[in-house]
Amino acid sequence: RLAAFARRQLPAHVTVAAVANFADGSTDVQRAVRDTGTIVDSGAQEVDVVLPYAALRQGDAASVSTLLGAVRKACPELLLKFILETGELKDDRLIERACRLALDAGADFLKTSTGKTSVSATPEAARLLLGAIRSDGHAAARVGFKPSGGIRTVADAASYMVLCEEF
Repeated sequence: RLAAFARRQLPAHVTVAAVANFADGSTDVQRAVRDTGTIVDSGAQEVDVVLPYAALRQGDAASVSTLLGAVRKACPELLLKFILETGELKDDRLIERACRLALDAGADFLKTSTGKTSVSATPEAARLLLGAIRSDGHAAARVGFKPSGGIRTVADAASYMVLCEEF
């Protein structure tokens, strides 16, 4: 809701991002597309969208894929970060599945968390996201990684920087 204001206040070289489908990661495609349209109309350059992690936990990958694809279509020219909410997915196989769905939908970044759950970024989840990016021939050269949530110190940030260098 503040992206347009931020865009007007900031110099052109500073990018503005806003989040869609926040914070619950629902499967409501219309809501996510509406949120995304508002972000696009605001002049923001980046969209973050919360992957429907509860649906994925329940085995509903089709709804997840539909929502992610619809959001990508709603912002084809903008940088798109998919927030996987890895602390809620917990299981390595679910996190890997979320990565695959996000990459297949055209993610520009894989992001660990909204920071609104009890478990946010973890080194273990970071390794899974980085591994998924590296193992995808199309993604390896173009998709970024963003650890998010629970990173409070320089030492915390440094540990993720080391992980990125390993991959």
